[in-house]
Amino acid sequence: MGKAPFKRILHVDDQADIRGIVKLALGKIGGFDMCSCSSGEEALAAAAAFAPELLLIDMSMPGMDGMALLAKFREAGVAVPAIFFTARINPADLERYRAAGAIGTLSKPFDPLKLGRQITQIWEDTFSAKDDAP
Repeated sequence: MGKAPFKRILHVDDQADIRGIVKLALGKIGGFDMCSCSSGEEALAAAAAFAPELLLIDMSMPGMDGMALLAKFREAGVAVPAIFFTARINPADLERYRAAGAIGTLSKPFDPLKLGRQITQIWEDTFSAKDDAP
């Protein structure tokens, strides 16, 4: 059977306006429990107390980019699924993101009204596919 539905999303983005839109789109509209962080360091510190079920990570951040942050989460034992948020969506980049451990990638700019459904679809595509395995 596939992984249970998720409710708690830790979102990391250095841009305050994007954090606000995502928090509105996923928290108020989507009904998810949200923790928004402005940096990789802040996200690493918040993860233990928040106990996220999904990580939504911006790829382009100063100091620690999305792939470096995901690696730090894995080193710290945080093994929850991750989705990268980026303006760079080309086949080579998508392959790098998958190789780094992301279950999916969402492009910027994005439609706030569709964001919750897009994330849910990535989750379902990832975990329901395991139901079909023998």
